Amino acid sequence: MIEVVAVMFILTALALVAVPVGRGALTHRQEREFMETVVEEWEMLKMKARGDTVNGNMYVNGSKKQVEFSTINGTFRILKLPPSLTFDGYSTLIVNPRAKIGKARSLNFQYAKGKFWVVSFQLGWGRAVFKKN
Repeated sequence: MIEVVAVMFILTALALVAVPVGRGALTHRQEREFMETVVEEWEMLKMKARGDTVNGNMYVNGSKKQVEFSTINGTFRILKLPPSLTFDGYSTLIVNPRAKIGKARSLNFQYAKGKFWVVSFQLGWGRAVFKKN
């Protein structure tokens, strides 16, 4: 009986350690997939703006916790932020029909106190890259 109780104690301890680690890995995966999708949708927006010869817009709304991609023809994608991410305020990026942006900038999505996923949009062709810091 003592051996059974000892095994149960060990299994319980392992489970208590594994659950937070698994949650952290799941949260990180959701955040990374969101960032990859933002970059992919940005590339699609540039192609759509070029093909339709109109400006494309990317709106980030922190209060609604969403990122919206649209052209003058209408919205074509809305992404919801994962529960672990926040965005302070509101931001708009515009890509012209030549698939270029006017000024370089970065979007900072906070995932923990003082820690961010940063999506940087480079001048010229407006290439988007993300990193976690």
